[in-house]
Amino acid sequence: MIRNFRMMVRRAVAAGPKTVAVIAPQESSSIEAIEQACRMGLARGVLIGHRALIEQMLRQAGADPAGHEIIDERDMDRAAGRGAEMAAAGEVDILLKGGISTNRLLHAILKGPRSLRTGRLMSDVALFEDRREGVRKIVMISDGGVNVAPDLKEKICIIRNAVAVAHALGIRVPRVAILSGVEKVQPEVRSTVDALALAKICSYGEVPGCVVDGPFALDNAISPEAAKIKKVESPVAGAADILIMPDLEAGNIFGKSLVYYAGKDLAHVIVGARVPILISSRSDPPAARLASIALGVLMTEEARKREGEEKP
Repeated sequence: MIRNFRMMVRRAVAAGPKTVAVIAPQESSSIEAIEQACRMGLARGVLIGHRALIEQMLRQAGADPAGHEIIDERDMDRAAGRGAEMAAAGEVDILLKGGISTNRLLHAILKGPRSLRTGRLMSDVALFEDRREGVRKIVMISDGGVNVAPDLKEKICIIRNAVAVAHALGIRVPRVAILSGVEKVQPEVRSTVDALALAKICSYGEVPGCVVDGPFALDNAISPEAAKIKKVESPVAGAADILIMPDLEAGNIFGKSLVYYAGKDLAHVIVGARVPILISSRSDPPAARLASIALGVLMTEEARKREGEEKP
C-alpha cells in the first residue's frame, strides 16, 4: 500500500513512463514539474501552447527545448482540443492542466467528436498525506472540483471513482466516510439523510471493494479519540481513507484549507474520462504537480491491467 507521495512517485517510475500532454504550460510550475517528471523517467512530455513562451520557460528551468515535443498553439481552447484529440487517438495517456482554468479545459475536451467522455460521471479526487501523530497514510477527498451539488446517484459514482483511485494505490478495502457537519441523522440537514441512504445502498454491494458508512462529522471520521468520545461505532470511524464531501463548495474549501492553513500538497485527478485529467491548481508548487503526474501514471497502469484482465 502506498503511504506517501514519495512512495507514489517511486511506484510510478517503476511502472514506466507515460505520455503526458500539458495544456497551455505557460507558467513555471507546470514546466518545472513536467521537466522533473521526464528526467525521472516518470513521463514523456508533449507541451501544447505558445511555443516561444514554452521554450523561454524551459530555458529558465535549465532545460533544453529541443528535448521536448512542443506543439505551437497560442489559443488555449484549441490547445485543449488538440490534447483531447491526441488522447482520443491513443497518442497521449494523460492530460495535465497548465495555465488554463479547469472549467475552460473541461469544456474544450468534452465537446464534439473529440470528447473524452465515457458515459461515466466524472469527478475530482484529491489526495494529501496524513502525517498526524501515529498516522502515515494518504487520504482522499471528493468531490471538490467538478460536481457542484451531486444527488444520490451521482454521489454513488463519486464514491466509485474515489475507490478506483484507492485501489490503484494498493488500498484493497478503503474505508469511505460520508461527511456532514454532524454525525447524527437530522431530517433538516440533507447531507445527513444522503449519508445514511448511501451507507445503506453500499451495504448491498453497490460499490464493491470498500466499506462505506455515514454520516460522519470530520472529527469522528478521522480521529479514533473523537469517535470514542462521541460513541460513534463503525469500522470507518476514526480511520477513513476517503472523505466524501456533501458538495463541491465543502470539498473545495476543505482542500484549500489543507493547502493554505496546513501547508499540504494536494495531488488531483479527474476520474471517469477516457484518460486521467490532472487539474492541479495554477498556484500549486511543482512538487504537488509531480505527485499528480505520478498519480496519473498509476491510474493509467491500473486501467491497462483491468483491460488485460477483461480480455478473453
